[in-house]
Amino acid sequence: MSKLLRRSVLTLALLGLGVAAASAQTVDEIKKRGVVRIGVLSELPPWGFLDASGNLAGYDVDVGKLIAEKLGVKPEFVGMTVAARIAQVMTGKVDMLLATMGMYPDRAKVVQFTEPYAGLKIIMLAKKSQKIEKLEDAANLRIGVTRGSAQDTAITAGLPKTADIRRFDDDSAAIQGLITGQVDAIGANTTYMININKVMPNNDFEPKLTFNEQWMGVATKPGQKQLNEWLNGFIDEIKANGQLEAISQKWIGQPLPQFPASVPGVPYTVQ
Repeated sequence: MSKLLRRSVLTLALLGLGVAAASAQTVDEIKKRGVVRIGVLSELPPWGFLDASGNLAGYDVDVGKLIAEKLGVKPEFVGMTVAARIAQVMTGKVDMLLATMGMYPDRAKVVQFTEPYAGLKIIMLAKKSQKIEKLEDAANLRIGVTRGSAQDTAITAGLPKTADIRRFDDDSAAIQGLITGQVDAIGANTTYMININKVMPNNDFEPKLTFNEQWMGVATKPGQKQLNEWLNGFIDEIKANGQLEAISQKWIGQPLPQFPASVPGVPYTVQ
């Protein structure tokens, strides 16, 4: 279990999971309330970000709107950082997370995932002139990562403790660190280049390494069997009717990937 996850578990224990009872346990409770509270990232376009009008927008937000529409309730989006995601759902601040939540075994010990609704690759970005053919080539570089992210875990595990790993609070800050030269390379995902290309069309950055393919599922508190089953059925529906494909094309400019039937160590259903 990662150090970050251990800290999250300890924090939740200190808070007392009794507060989690404040969040909806069933689909019927959400419908009765008339609002579904959805946690999304607020600093990671095209997944979740504040648009020019100050409203949350992005891939995850559009999926959340479809969830609310299917439930017949209003969506209430709660913007958050990567590091705060799990605590927000476990303490009942939100009913579910659509917050680029990578499906990893450590996380699956704390939250319940659905089947995947999105995917990306976890990579390293640097200038084209920077020679990085394997992770060890970056051992003496300044490496930026978003605190608590999958790339933080991968890079921290693969480099010696003496490595200069600089942690940023959100993805935008990590990208800015690379652009301004605060760091030589960053742990990233494949949509980072979309954001960099928007602000620097003729930039000199490129992917160097691919750590893994990451699948994202909707995350809820453990044990919410009815809600989990409903969400899995919903994802199947929007995949089949083309709505999820349209969201992927709108925000990423790519067709949906072939989602895996299973992710090792991550159950899609309540056991």
